[in-house]
Amino acid sequence: MKYVLVTGGAGYIGSYICKLFYDKGYIPVTFDNLSLGNKWSVKWGPLEVGELCSENDLQKLFEKYNFMGVIHLAALSNVSESVNNPSIYYKNNVIGSYNLIEKMIKFNVKNIVFSSTAAVYGNPIHSPICENHPTQPINPYGDSKLTIEKLICNYSKCHELNFVILRYFNVSGSDFSNNLGEAHLPETHLIPLALEAAHQNTIFKIYGDNYQTTDGTCIRDYIHVKDLGNVHLLSFEKLNSSKVNQIINVGGGKGYTVYEIIKYVKKITNLDLKTDVIKRRKGDPDILVSDISMSKNILSWEPEYSDVEQVISDSWEWYKYYKTLSQS
Repeated sequence: MKYVLVTGGAGYIGSYICKLFYDKGYIPVTFDNLSLGNKWSVKWGPLEVGELCSENDLQKLFEKYNFMGVIHLAALSNVSESVNNPSIYYKNNVIGSYNLIEKMIKFNVKNIVFSSTAAVYGNPIHSPICENHPTQPINPYGDSKLTIEKLICNYSKCHELNFVILRYFNVSGSDFSNNLGEAHLPETHLIPLALEAAHQNTIFKIYGDNYQTTDGTCIRDYIHVKDLGNVHLLSFEKLNSSKVNQIINVGGGKGYTVYEIIKYVKKITNLDLKTDVIKRRKGDPDILVSDISMSKNILSWEPEYSDVEQVISDSWEWYKYYKTLSQS
């Protein structure tokens, strides 16, 4: 059986990745503690509930399945929370990943695709950002991910561990036709929060307008979850055919300010969106935009769905569906 371990497979990104892998003939095994993921989103392959910080949970998992590889998504990812409570980020993200990699080595599982982040770059010294840009994270979340990157790279030098590390930029969009989309509690991402505020006629909070950008709001690069899912599948299949050991940016390759996103939200929803500028959050870089040349060269991948209007439109379709579902 072609079992693939997907840590965090009950989450927004993980559930879509499980669908893609299932459609390609793999059996994705979701390992999730369900603290942030949703049991209802595990529709393709079995669910194993457990903790990465529990060696016993991982031991039982690896004894039960003969994995051909790992998609490692499970992590805490709230920048503000990491600034206020860094200890849980180093414990959950770093120690959990260490335990996972140790079990991979013990059970001779050689291939891992790791979900990293553009937050490892900190405040960029040039834009767009390529993979050899200096890594200087300015928040504990980004630092925890960079620590895991180093862990994987160092282990690969002395063990048969092959990797693709994907540095995500901002993920949004949905696969609403299969009832998959963002369903975080609490929600912290810009696009779903803007859609919620427009629909509910509430005030959308803009965290700072003193960034070094054209309109004072921060600039971010948005990638559709469908594109992100595809790049995971391509990365995994690349690992199965050759030793890659590569760090790769995955984004839309274009940046938008918060005010530009608000403009598109108004256009797509045909609703007004009231805003209020509040204090800038600690740990937020001014600009994060990806150079995706490496993904094109190594994986023959480039985004198909990440035009920002399609990203927001698909998010809007999902929002309306999920809102109706949650009220029924």
